[in-house]
Amino acid sequence: MTATDKILIIGGLLTLTYGTLLGYPLVALRRREGNPPAPRYLNVAHVGAILQGALVLGLVWAARLSDLPDGWNITAASLVVAAGAFIAAKDTINWLTGVDDEFADKARTMPLGLAGALTMTVGLIIFIVGDLAAL
Repeated sequence: MTATDKILIIGGLLTLTYGTLLGYPLVALRRREGNPPAPRYLNVAHVGAILQGALVLGLVWAARLSDLPDGWNITAASLVVAAGAFIAAKDTINWLTGVDDEFADKARTMPLGLAGALTMTVGLIIFIVGDLAAL
């Protein structure tokens, strides 16, 4: 097992765990009297982290196919895992601060979203280049 595999597996499992743990406050809030709707960004953080975790775990196969040197693959894996952390942090902060719409509310978490988008894009491009080189 390579360092890249380990980064992706541990990062994916941690992200899945975080998403799962967010399910507890989601259930607690929904069970209140009157069955109120869950806050939007609690839902987003919960589902997003679970999806992100599955995506990161799936990238183990892309990393194994990649024909790039280990340093590039480790960088790509680290960027993708960091992207998940940035996005989960953004959505969690939006939930905890009561943001309804991060764009309309001009949320202060926008830099975290941008960091997540950029790191994810660069990490995926590295994997795509490595995988295309292997074909």
